Amino acid sequence: MPDGDVVASTVDAFGRVIALYADGNLLVDGTSCGRVTEPGRYPMIDAVGDGFVLVDSRCRIRSGFEAPRNGRILDAAGRTVTEFHAGDGIEAVVTGPGGDIWISYFDEASIFDGGERRAHPGLIRWTTAGEPAWRAVHEPGLYWLDCYVLNVGERRAWAVPYTKVPLVEVGLDGIRSVRESPLRRPRGVAVSGAEAVFLSIAEEPGGYYWHLKPARLTEDEVVPEEPVPLALPGGTSLRKPLRWVCRGDRIWLLQGHTWYVLKR
Repeated sequence: MPDGDVVASTVDAFGRVIALYADGNLLVDGTSCGRVTEPGRYPMIDAVGDGFVLVDSRCRIRSGFEAPRNGRILDAAGRTVTEFHAGDGIEAVVTGPGGDIWISYFDEASIFDGGERRAHPGLIRWTTAGEPAWRAVHEPGLYWLDCYVLNVGERRAWAVPYTKVPLVEVGLDGIRSVRESPLRRPRGVAVSGAEAVFLSIAEEPGGYYWHLKPARLTEDEVVPEEPVPLALPGGTSLRKPLRWVCRGDRIWLLQGHTWYVLKR
């Protein structure tokens, strides 16, 4: 990405690098395609259709007042087409190649809003009209207090919800499978058939280091193998990527102004 104050960036479902700068300039693969007014304090962006979805991951929700519209659907030039309430406590926004918008949430989203119970637990799939198409529901053995991991592939997503931390596969028609996992706090995952690799962090002498944990997927559980250190090309250990996004069998990681890709 070109130098500058990047406030939001991702690699979309088609491998294009999207970057939103503090001045509102919006670039796709290094080429300016428009400007965004009021990007928000904590913006997250991804491509959807010929345009984009942009959300402000934090918003103040006050009891008795209309919920703020912190989600926007933008056209290809960055102009607002639709506004909607995307919820507070947003952890990740990832879209699928078909235009499905998946938004995951951390624990504050499922606890309280202005003294009232919040309505955005864990994971929601949204339409381009800003309407929920599917939402996670608390049920015995599958509680969505937080969503540690979100991976969006073609017509499906994988998530790791807290507190039980299973690997959950979600299709457009709902949950397809729930696999128990011994991995307590993964940060990302890439999935290819019956194989997966988890992105995790571990404390070692000298600081925190990022690791990869390969795993086999049986019908009902995740079976991890020996972890391996995560290093950049050239062998430099990866301390902490600025951002990462998981799509199918790939994990994209941003270090500085460069996106790297890990393929399972």
